[in-house]
Amino acid sequence: MSLSISETSPVEQLFLDLPIQEVLHPRRGQTFIEPWTHMYVDAIRDTRLGDAVWARYHIYGDVDNGIVGGSNNMTVLDVIKEDALSYRVNAPEEYFEALSIYSKTSGADGHLDVLKVITNLDEREIAEFKAREEAEGADEA
Repeated sequence: MSLSISETSPVEQLFLDLPIQEVLHPRRGQTFIEPWTHMYVDAIRDTRLGDAVWARYHIYGDVDNGIVGGSNNMTVLDVIKEDALSYRVNAPEEYFEALSIYSKTSGADGHLDVLKVITNLDEREIAEFKAREEAEGADEA
């Protein structure tokens, strides 16, 4: 399957929300970190979407020894899973659109594990996420 990719629009709105041209020519005050910038761009251009998501989660330079800064000591895969659960619950239309795009990734993708984390959410995890979100909402009220 082929995927037509615009360099001026995001591949999809959730995980690959940065257009290639925005990454290559950041706006004033916007900083992207190498080597992740070019890894992100190359992966999108090659339709290696798992690699692109992986690079996207590193592109701001806030990952240190596999732990995402400001994430309560979570690994990159843990943060991706939490984001996937959040999108599945709160933006299901966009989430399922992203899944249809990810089904077209290249066989050369080196991070199929990332796509598996995004696409293989079970009902128990979704229910637990919803319950946790509702409990947090009740605590804030």
